[in-house]
Amino acid sequence: MSDSRADKLKRLVRVQRQLERVAEMELGIILRERAIVEDTRSAIVDAMGSLSPLHQSMSIHYSKRFSGLENRDRRLTGMQAMQEKRILMEKTKADRLDDQARDASLVEERAAEDDGLLDLLDSALAGKGGSSPA
Repeated sequence: MSDSRADKLKRLVRVQRQLERVAEMELGIILRERAIVEDTRSAIVDAMGSLSPLHQSMSIHYSKRFSGLENRDRRLTGMQAMQEKRILMEKTKADRLDDQARDASLVEERAAEDDGLLDLLDSALAGKGGSSPA
């Protein structure tokens, strides 16, 4: 259960990258919804411009629907901006954690090398002191 700091940070990096991917997927959903809204708005504009008596009689309903779509598009635009900021924030967090994990790994490697050198030095000194000249 003695996970090193570098291992813990690496796990945090994986979690943070996953959060970043989730935010990107949510942005994709918002962008698809905006595309659907735009297609619907364009279809309504075409219907409102039609000379067909059926479309002319439905113009009030079309205008209400168009107004609702305009509101929806404004909300989605705000959501998109917030989601883009969230993606940037999650990416920045993950990058910082990745740097910290790399630094912690280097520190642990240096400590292990130092311990190995100290053990080698101790064994060399113990071997030199334990042997007596005959």
